[in-house]
Amino acid sequence: MQKKPLALSVGIATLVVCLDSSARQGLIEEVIVTAQKRSESLEDVPISIAVMSSEAMDKTGVRQMREVAEFVPNVSLTAGNDTNTAVRIRGVGANTRNIGFDTRVGMYLDGVYLGQSPAQNLDILDLERVEIARGPQGTLFGKNTVAGAINMITNKPDRSFMADVRGEYGNLDSYRISAIVNAPLTESIAARLSVSDNHRDGFIKNITTGTEFNERDGTSYRGQLRYQGDRIDVNLAADYLESERVSFFGEPQTDWSGRVYPDPLAPGRNRISNNIDNHEEREVWGVSATADIDLGDNYSLRSITAYRDTDARRIQDSDQSANDILRLDYPDQYEQWSQEIQFISPEGERLQYIAGLYLYDQVAISERSPSLGSQTDVLFNALGVPLAPFRDLFTGARLSTHGKVDTESWALFVNGTYELGDRLTLGFGARYTEEKKSVDYTMLGDVVYILGSIPVSLSEVFGIAEGPIIDGYSTAVYKDEKSYDDFSPTLSLSYAISDTVNIYARYSSAFKSGGFNVDFVPQQVLDSGLDFDTETVDAYEIGLKGTALDNTLRFALAGFQMDFDDYQLNQFVKLGSNLSAITIRNAAKVQSRGFEAEATWYPSAALMLQGSLGYNDAEFDEFPGGGTSRNPGGLGADLSGNKLPLAPEWSAAFAAQYNHPLPAWNAEFVTRVDWTYTEGHYTTEDNVKVASPGSGIPFGYVESYDIFNARIGVEAAGQWSVYLWARNLLDEEYTDNSQSDFFGTIVDFPGDPRTYGIELAYTFD
Repeated sequence: MQKKPLALSVGIATLVVCLDSSARQGLIEEVIVTAQKRSESLEDVPISIAVMSSEAMDKTGVRQMREVAEFVPNVSLTAGNDTNTAVRIRGVGANTRNIGFDTRVGMYLDGVYLGQSPAQNLDILDLERVEIARGPQGTLFGKNTVAGAINMITNKPDRSFMADVRGEYGNLDSYRISAIVNAPLTESIAARLSVSDNHRDGFIKNITTGTEFNERDGTSYRGQLRYQGDRIDVNLAADYLESERVSFFGEPQTDWSGRVYPDPLAPGRNRISNNIDNHEEREVWGVSATADIDLGDNYSLRSITAYRDTDARRIQDSDQSANDILRLDYPDQYEQWSQEIQFISPEGERLQYIAGLYLYDQVAISERSPSLGSQTDVLFNALGVPLAPFRDLFTGARLSTHGKVDTESWALFVNGTYELGDRLTLGFGARYTEEKKSVDYTMLGDVVYILGSIPVSLSEVFGIAEGPIIDGYSTAVYKDEKSYDDFSPTLSLSYAISDTVNIYARYSSAFKSGGFNVDFVPQQVLDSGLDFDTETVDAYEIGLKGTALDNTLRFALAGFQMDFDDYQLNQFVKLGSNLSAITIRNAAKVQSRGFEAEATWYPSAALMLQGSLGYNDAEFDEFPGGGTSRNPGGLGADLSGNKLPLAPEWSAAFAAQYNHPLPAWNAEFVTRVDWTYTEGHYTTEDNVKVASPGSGIPFGYVESYDIFNARIGVEAAGQWSVYLWARNLLDEEYTDNSQSDFFGTIVDFPGDPRTYGIELAYTFD
């Protein structure tokens, strides 16, 4: 029977009520957020927002954006690899291993859109806070925010000197070294430089080569130069991430063909048997200039100009076995330029608004080059293709794709509030977007001549679209151009029940760009066109926010419903002979509904309790013709009513922190424990728990799990600290995901085992 967080949550609530309420007044500090592109108190913003401050990130020990999501209900980032990270909010999200397919959650660094998946799982480096706005954010953030937006806000240079040095070491030979220097250069100019280097050995043993998969290895830099004049504030920023590691694309549970369970070559947990070591590298960098200009009469203008560049490459053993069958080489490159202008009205007026213009241009280039190994006879025999006697002729033969997608987009937007009375506030907003996408895509298959003169194309062998033979390749070419436009309004009504408690109702909308299925596709998909249309969402939300108990308790409660039309689905389609290809189409209507509840309470000056609970019922409202061969109803079965994949209904988190004064050292003894819970959920649209009807091979469902983290140490007045830390303290064995690979191999993604270590920090000022 699955564990439910409800009983524990009730227990926590009872504990909170029964604890001594003789707390020192005013322990809750005001949280300022910029989710509406204007600095506002968290309680005044009619959006379900989760905020993690720099202190919370230090205390929880998160090191990557993926780990931040662990502590936020109804939010997840997939684990395993970085080149196709998938962010999901309220059960809705997507990875973008395909350059023609966009994300559903927009991720931003100081207001600059980070683009596709390889740029999203950044290392945590000198952040002031992370804001996660749940639900559509189309009016202010634009396209591809149908599920929500995540904004990382960095610490800006100021006019005081500060230097911070941190180091940690733990098991799995993990280490992290970071340094921050802030220095005033003149009375009006300051600079800030941050750097971190981190490493962790893998824990998935490849018994064929002896290498440990799923390591971490990355270096990040950020530099900022800020000028503060009487009427202008300009911040120039540059950031750079370099990561090269032995990555991880799943632990096979079956043999390479998906027919034999368990994997006969590596049946143990955290053991695999690949003939090559998976390799993944990223280079992500960007520059930006943000200028805030005082126009007089309390009006201001903000300009954000940015350029970003992402290079990602992965090399993968596609057959996931010790057999030398297929190797994948997969480089991607993204270049983007953006310009945003915001005209901001005066603060404190009855009518407040922001109006703006946004320009965006991206060029994405992708290549894929899977090549056959020396054991193609194993593959041909499994496929029933009578080519095994000619295996030597096919060794090294390749399928490849070459694609380029250009995106040009512009938008006009306005967002504001109008005070209808002393306690009643109307919120309004609208955004109009026009976008044009063009694609130039080619699929190439080596042609091998058997018996001296008979041409055999790899495209034909694998069931991929093929065209005429040109220069020794079967060549299928696709070129197209599409234009889209969208109008995304927002409307809200907020009422101040008291000076510290607000209630609100909100309607919001957004759209996800149409695009092109730039992937290996069968002939019928190519013939019908690789394009798919835009996806839209209408969302409704009610919420209650505020502080209570003499400002020692902060709480937020939100209920929501999101209705998606023309939902774009990235789905495996069977090609026959146990092969499959990914195709994208506007497949269904989707509905996601539920609630989020969050609270922070200081029952005393020394004790902090924090809890959150999320419920999310995300399902296909309409999905005719969606089933695959794994579904009991077969290919094309009606999946209406099925749950969205990777969308657990229940998620929860709880933290307790106790600070005990040590007057002799002018320090505090700090202890903290964190608990997170994720309910069991399906991983495919078919909602199955076995690989195929009657097979008995587990597939398509991950069980619920909960994780405990802990920290204990001494912190001296913000000057130095020493901590012992542990993540997954109880060494819970759990699985994040379950997938089927190209040949039908069933793979699981096990979660990290227990990790622990020591952290030292010192601040100079």
